[in-house]
Amino acid sequence: MPPALRLATLVNGRFALDERACAMHSGHLAPLDALCRTLGVPALSQFIDLTALELREASRLLEQDKAGQSPEPDPVTGLDWGIEDTAWHPVATGLTCLEALVGHLHRNPAALARVPDASNSVAALERWCRLLEPLEPEGGQFHISAG
Repeated sequence: MPPALRLATLVNGRFALDERACAMHSGHLAPLDALCRTLGVPALSQFIDLTALELREASRLLEQDKAGQSPEPDPVTGLDWGIEDTAWHPVATGLTCLEALVGHLHRNPAALARVPDASNSVAALERWCRLLEPLEPEGGQFHISAG
């Protein structure tokens, strides 16, 4: 099963993790990244943060040594990791990528046909745009959390 991708945002110390997950995997990301190169924008995969996956794997490996012990949740994120543990990107940079992808896919049926599960992928990209747009004027940051 591919990891769930969720949009994480950070604005003025306020952390939010989108409750809706998107199941994209390398088969989805590779054609989108290729399209990003064609469009001259940053690759979508550059915004993916693997902290959740890495911690889950480390936790699984450590379970053999520790019985039932889990770390205290971070007070800001409420997760097993904190803001400083992840990579953050300017919302403006992410919007440049997402808006270019969405616009091109809507205008170009041939490009859309090359994206696996295109309707769900485009819907996720559009949702992320809607979530990020109001955060741009505030200088927000984001990443796409894989986990």
